[in-house]
Amino acid sequence: MFDLLIIGGGPIGLACALEAKKAGLNYLILEKGTLVNSLYNYPLGMTFFSTSEKLEIGGVPFVSNNIKPTRAESLEYYRRV
Repeated sequence: MFDLLIIGGGPIGLACALEAKKAGLNYLILEKGTLVNSLYNYPLGMTFFSTSEKLEIGGVPFVSNNIKPTRAESLEYYRRV
């Protein structure tokens, strides 16, 4: 039995899971594809509009080599979080 069901394993779903964990809730993430599937399907050379600081979740620093992170950097970050 779960206290919380999270639909979607994208950045927002992961952020919800991190907060649920902090609150001691038993949760389950349901995702139809891979973790952060929406980012996985972005164009290979895509760069985000936001800075890495605005994309951070769970207090985990998002370090990017650029002012705005790339798709590859984002996939690595969210899979690591």
